[in-house]
Amino acid sequence: MRQQLTNPFQYGVVIDDTAFCNRKEEIAYLKNQINNGYSTWLFSPRRFGKTSLVEKVFRELDDSICIYFDLYNIKSKDDFCRKYSKVIAKELFNWKNDIKRLTKSLSEAFNKLSPTVSFDEFGNSGFSLNVQKVEKQEDIETILEIPYRISSKTSKRVCIAFDEFQEIRRIDPFLLNWMRSSFQRHKNISYIFLGSKQSMMEDIFSSAQSPFYEFAAKMNLSTISKNELFKFIEDNFTKHDLPIKTHTIDDILEKSECQPHFTQYFASVVFDLVKSGIDQNINSFQDSWIEKIIIPQVDIFQTIYDQLTNSQRVVLQAIAKMNKPGIFAEETRIKFGLPVSSSLNEVLKALQKKGLIYKIQDIYKTTNPIFKEWLTTLN
Repeated sequence: MRQQLTNPFQYGVVIDDTAFCNRKEEIAYLKNQINNGYSTWLFSPRRFGKTSLVEKVFRELDDSICIYFDLYNIKSKDDFCRKYSKVIAKELFNWKNDIKRLTKSLSEAFNKLSPTVSFDEFGNSGFSLNVQKVEKQEDIETILEIPYRISSKTSKRVCIAFDEFQEIRRIDPFLLNWMRSSFQRHKNISYIFLGSKQSMMEDIFSSAQSPFYEFAAKMNLSTISKNELFKFIEDNFTKHDLPIKTHTIDDILEKSECQPHFTQYFASVVFDLVKSGIDQNINSFQDSWIEKIIIPQVDIFQTIYDQLTNSQRVVLQAIAKMNKPGIFAEETRIKFGLPVSSSLNEVLKALQKKGLIYKIQDIYKTTNPIFKEWLTTLN
């Protein structure tokens, strides 16, 4: 009977309400920001649950039009304009109108960009811009202004979330200028800028030279409290009538460092092992589930490690073994054979840019706890 149990833990996807844990303060804060028309820039390393958090907030906001747009795979200004236009057209226009009225509304909004509505053989609607290339500033600003124009007409509050916002500079640096120029006038629209590259996000929002300097309030998304995650894991095992030992949950949270994605991932592996009848009290139990997690990723970790300089390898291993402040201390430098402070600072910046570490207060931490576990096995 137990073999038919569905694993309740979710990872690698946007978490739905059934597997969402806590974040009550963060949810309340973002709702307040949106309801007041304020904008927010939200940073955390990847897999801390930024997207899941924003999607959760959006599901609970009945009186606002909420739009999510991911910049990660956007290739150019033209690609941005086409894909962003498609998203805002879908979310902001009434597609229940007859085709004549809908086409007229879209044509008025997307002035000079030749918007077209199409339908496939199953009756599903499509939207596209029939111009060769969207690159002119006036055309891009036309698109950026559409949410404000629709919001002003309908008196509906709008919230737009841009995920992996640090990618905007890769796509085209001038987009930042044009966005700021438009967004600063959008009084009834709240923007959320999500990012996973710490130094790049800070450069966009905290540098006095950036167009987005002090445009939005900063919000750091941290790990979830150990008590909340402990109860979350325990409750999910109890609901499925499976035993879970206190020391097993403690091991999961110690190894995951209370990061949401990895906590759910590790708990899911443990769930399957317990379901299969493996005894949690044997000494090898922890080794069993950790090995099950690490082995499939060894080749990936080795490839990442091979691409690092000697100094980056030394510093990364030191961070994996320390997990406390004081990396610039002389005793730390001697213990781990670290470079001098000036060189160490450059190495830390390089590792942050690669997304392998992040800084919280005065502590540098490895972004991926599985990678950290693998690093500690190296000589």
